[in-house]
Amino acid sequence: MNRGKTGRLGKQFRMDLSVSLGLSVVAVFFFISGIISYVNIQTLNRDSEQIAHTHEVLLGLNNVLSTMKDAETGQRGFVITGQESYLEPYNEALTGIEEQVLRIEQLTRDNPDQQRRIAPLKSHIAAKLQELSTVIEMRRSEGVQAAMARVATNRGKEDMDAIRAQVALMQTTESGLRKARVAEMDAAYDTAVISISVTALIGVLLSIAITIMISRASAMRRKEEWLQAGQVGLSAAMMGEQRLDQLGHSILAFLSDYAHASAGAFYALNDGAYRRMSTVGVPEQAPVPVTFTAKDGLLGQAVSEGKAIMLRDLPGTDENHHLSIGAALGQWRPRHLLVAPAKAERRVDAVIELGFVEPVSDLTLDLMARVSESISIAVQTANYRANLQNLLEETQRQSEELQSQGEELRVNNEELEEQGRALKESHFRLEQQQAELEQ
Repeated sequence: MNRGKTGRLGKQFRMDLSVSLGLSVVAVFFFISGIISYVNIQTLNRDSEQIAHTHEVLLGLNNVLSTMKDAETGQRGFVITGQESYLEPYNEALTGIEEQVLRIEQLTRDNPDQQRRIAPLKSHIAAKLQELSTVIEMRRSEGVQAAMARVATNRGKEDMDAIRAQVALMQTTESGLRKARVAEMDAAYDTAVISISVTALIGVLLSIAITIMISRASAMRRKEEWLQAGQVGLSAAMMGEQRLDQLGHSILAFLSDYAHASAGAFYALNDGAYRRMSTVGVPEQAPVPVTFTAKDGLLGQAVSEGKAIMLRDLPGTDENHHLSIGAALGQWRPRHLLVAPAKAERRVDAVIELGFVEPVSDLTLDLMARVSESISIAVQTANYRANLQNLLEETQRQSEELQSQGEELRVNNEELEEQGRALKESHFRLEQQQAELEQ
């Protein structure tokens, strides 16, 4: 028996050792494959960048040569015709050639041989441009014959041949570099193909894990889309200048429909107390409280704790929760209850109570957590708007009172003015009577 136990232990040990060795071999294989793939990818990327860099240098050299040819062509056209329009290529060359040569100098700064060839190239270009300028000035000042005689000296041709030779030498160097880099990239590509082919044989075993990961990612994406759609829909429901009761009804109606709640109640902070603003699916005779404080039941607990409360699998005859579902065929209690506060800046401005017949997923809790702040801000805005409206009405009432008082003052002033005129007339008559008595 001990021998059998020892044999089973030895067999188990060998199996464990085999699994460990197998996992170790797989780990080492993937590690080596990863290193090879990384080296090949780096080589391919480096060679690709270098080849593109070489093409850019070759293109820049071609542009330099083409620009100088255009400048020479423009000069010859001007010498023959004397028309300034022929100098457009020459003028463009004057403004662009320096930048083109500088670009080549920057591109070849990692190549000392090419850098040494830049100075002679600049010198020949400067000499050629000087020769072109001289001929153009002679054509303008001395005429076509003098300019043609200057061209016939072949001084400009020598400079242009030197530019072509220098450009050709630099192009040959770049072409050699490109050929070597292409060969290196081909070798790295072959190695990468072999490495990928071998790795693909083992990669089949990872397809199941990848499928699971994709399924999980798809599920997470669907959940995120559902949450975002809920946020967008609720924002649309809260748009506009709604009164607090209208806002509560809009919020409760959307959330009840979107989360498939059978009943709900919405309470908002108004004038220092939480007041019921709207209900959905609740019969009129249900004992739903009109107001509550931070110490009253689950609603008060949600306010004091500042987080949602989820009750699952409630008894259908439980009388401890006031929310009930009413229909033409009767009334019944929800099996699941969610009480969620709407909080912003550490203040709870509203409480939403939802009753469900079917089980509630945690996704609904995530939705309520995401929309909590937006609902709170909407309630604050509605309260501010209501207060502003009250102030406006009070201001209008006071303005009307002031207008009424102003009208009364105007009437009184008119009466006083009338009395003053009567007194003046009486005084005048008295003075006349006194004068008559004195006579």
